[in-house]
Amino acid sequence: MTSFQKKGSGVTRDTGKGDAAKPVRKTAALSSPVATEVVTPKRLGRPKTRLEEPRVVPTRCPSNMYTYMKMIAPLEWRSLTGMFQDMMTRFLTTEPWNHGLMWRKPRTALTYQEGVPGRTGWEQVNIQLPPDLADRVDRAAEASGVSKAAFCYTAMFWWIQYVYPPQAVRKIKN
Repeated sequence: MTSFQKKGSGVTRDTGKGDAAKPVRKTAALSSPVATEVVTPKRLGRPKTRLEEPRVVPTRCPSNMYTYMKMIAPLEWRSLTGMFQDMMTRFLTTEPWNHGLMWRKPRTALTYQEGVPGRTGWEQVNIQLPPDLADRVDRAAEASGVSKAAFCYTAMFWWIQYVYPPQAVRKIKN
């Protein structure tokens, strides 16, 4: 059985086991009838290092393609987001669509058969890019006459097929 005692300026709890009284954290309910403290939750994980919020450019790709990209991302980049930024920067710089690369149209992630939703093997991918790079993607997609989703999916295809094919990745890993 515990009892509370006021000792000095802090509230302590007597555990009844003969040990010293232990301090108890004051709450707004104990100190005043009106809560005046604002509790802010602590941030978990790595601290945010971006100077500005990234913009999301949604697209879709086959699940195995996305799994492959997640696998190769740690080889040279700190994150998948870093790899996507590098991929888009290089794609916009080299402009492979002017050298014969055909535009790829992404499929939907869900299908409906007799009113029942089903998976197609494709999944939604939200590519996070800095605002200036996202604007460049918007302008290039509009100038090329394709959707942003098709532009990004084609960039992903180009990245996996020509820049980091599985044969080249095997050499990097070894």
